[in-house]
Amino acid sequence: MRLAVGDVVRDRRDLVMGTVIGLDSGNSRLVVVHVPGQIVRVLPGKDLEIVRRYTRPRSTTHRVVALAVVGGALIAAYVAAHSVELLGGSRLLMVAAALGTYTGLDTVYRLGVRLADSRRTRV
Repeated sequence: MRLAVGDVVRDRRDLVMGTVIGLDSGNSRLVVVHVPGQIVRVLPGKDLEIVRRYTRPRSTTHRVVALAVVGGALIAAYVAAHSVELLGGSRLLMVAAALGTYTGLDTVYRLGVRLADSRRTRV
């Protein structure tokens, strides 16, 4: 299982939920969990199950970049379809070229977002 600081987990032994505040990557793979009503608990990773993953809220910059990528991908898809039309391709080939161009650029963007996301540690 992969955990990051901020994930919400549940202890399988007594079903108490808490937030991961630290990870010990030593031999025992212990996880430090903040539980409401208590200060902290140190639990083995095998006794935990993930309830909710932590995701950072999107910033204004991220939203603007996402909008620019979508706009750029749409323009590139139009250019690809228009180029196929000028070369005498069929409508099906135009749609395939536009869809492939848009999907390719969108995939590159999504991979970049995934690489920039928070790191997860195996416990």
